[in-house]
Amino acid sequence: MKINYAVVGVFVLSAVSLFSVGLFLIGNRQKAFVHHVDFFTKLNNVNGISPGSKVRVSGFEAGQVTGVEIPDRPSDKFRLKLHVDSKLHRLIRSDSFVTVESDGLVGDKFLLIHEGTDQEHEVATGTTLPAKEPIELAAVIEKMTGLMDRANTAIGDITTKADNTLDAITSTVNNTNAIVTGIRSGKGMAGMLLTDQQTATAAKDAVGNARQAAANLNQVTVQGKQVMADLQSRDLFGKAESTLNNAKEASRQLSQTSEQVSLTLTDALGPDRSGENAGQNIRETLSNVNLATANMADDTEALKHEFFFRGFFKKRGYYSVKDLTPDQYRSNPYFNSQRNRRTWLNAADAFGKDSNGTEVLSAAGEREIDQLIGAAKDSAVNQPIIVEGYSSQASAADEMVTSRSRSLIVAHYLEKHFHLSAKNIGVIPLNATAPPSSGKDSWDGACIVLVAHAK
Repeated sequence: MKINYAVVGVFVLSAVSLFSVGLFLIGNRQKAFVHHVDFFTKLNNVNGISPGSKVRVSGFEAGQVTGVEIPDRPSDKFRLKLHVDSKLHRLIRSDSFVTVESDGLVGDKFLLIHEGTDQEHEVATGTTLPAKEPIELAAVIEKMTGLMDRANTAIGDITTKADNTLDAITSTVNNTNAIVTGIRSGKGMAGMLLTDQQTATAAKDAVGNARQAAANLNQVTVQGKQVMADLQSRDLFGKAESTLNNAKEASRQLSQTSEQVSLTLTDALGPDRSGENAGQNIRETLSNVNLATANMADDTEALKHEFFFRGFFKKRGYYSVKDLTPDQYRSNPYFNSQRNRRTWLNAADAFGKDSNGTEVLSAAGEREIDQLIGAAKDSAVNQPIIVEGYSSQASAADEMVTSRSRSLIVAHYLEKHFHLSAKNIGVIPLNATAPPSSGKDSWDGACIVLVAHAK
């Protein structure tokens, strides 16, 4: 059989060429053949950023995150290493900063380096760029809720004061009507003068006595004039008048300030161009925010169950054990696997009571959890964790309440003390019955399960 070496040579050259072109395209896509420079930045919360996440400069694909250094203390920040195309180095100036952004509503997170201004100098390689922490929607809603509560309190105080003032006016009018009615019926001194002749005569005698007293008073007046002359010689009246003028000026300024405050409150709480007052506008705004949040939650929930996105959300960890009943959890092969690492916390040692009688995590329980997470090291940061709660109370209802409370206490300690992501921690109350694979028929306390990744 004769071999056509020319055909074989063409085939080999074609294969090598295709392999080279494919290797070049893949390397170019990953910017493997581009010269890079390294920068650093620090964040309190990496917020979904991990090694391999994209880095963009002014929206342009510039590189990726090549490393994340875990802080030694909770008060320190994560240190991220950014691998950036050197062609974009000239856009990064001393006033540039880094923010965490996302592609769309549920897209991947990436770091965006904002370009600097022409007046600032170009930063050197290895510089740590400042970062701005992202604003969470939950914090905005919490601030709006606080503002609404304060507005409702102010409106309630104004309404209460207005009601009290109206009640006082009504009471005064009623008292006045009662006095006039009493006078007309002859009650009191004024009524007696109008209706009783004997009382009127006695009143005339009293007037005569008053005239005699007035004559005596004239003598006293002469003496008073002498005293007044002495006071005028000392200018006591001038000093008193000056003091009175100062008091009047202070009263006038206080009145103006009160009017300005009243006008400001009237303008702030009064109706706008559409006839809506401040309370109505705030309530309508919060209602729109709640509606938008509910719509967003419904849209995300629909995406979770859609055929094309179901695998994506399941891989990202958007399904939690709260959708499972205790019986389903005990029989689930994923959570019932022998490869899952379990740490048991006894209720007598790990839990105690505070001054109010509420069950809390004891110092011994905190040390036991610290040893577990310390032994797991970095694997516990991204590894799913399930906190199982157990209770051996007398009734089933008390068992469920106590076991759920214990699982939440341990989960909150993991989130706060080790800054673990809440989406990676699930809680499940199991009363007193443990899963079959745990090796225990019943338990009183809690159990931390480090769930092994599915192979």
